[in-house]
Amino acid sequence: MNQDGSHVVFGTGQVGSALATRLATLGLNVRAVSRHRPATTADGVEWWQADARDAVAAVDAAKGASVVYQCLNAPYTQWAQRFPPLQRGVLVSAP
Repeated sequence: MNQDGSHVVFGTGQVGSALATRLATLGLNVRAVSRHRPATTADGVEWWQADARDAVAAVDAAKGASVVYQCLNAPYTQWAQRFPPLQRGVLVSAP
């Protein structure tokens, strides 16, 4: 794996935040992406505001990434409507 570029984590919920923190503790360049600023971010984690449903914004957020992690989700009752656009945005942003 190329560790020179950023590791971009889409989603700052429980899973995304834990992953971003772990990657940062390994000394990797980490960018966490979400629509809203999380209450806290670990040292070494850069936060970037973007809505992954917007493919242009997702691509911009993932520029320079070696790896993209999809840690987004939607409420189960709205999954059929909200999850596919999230997936498309993250997939189009992947290097």
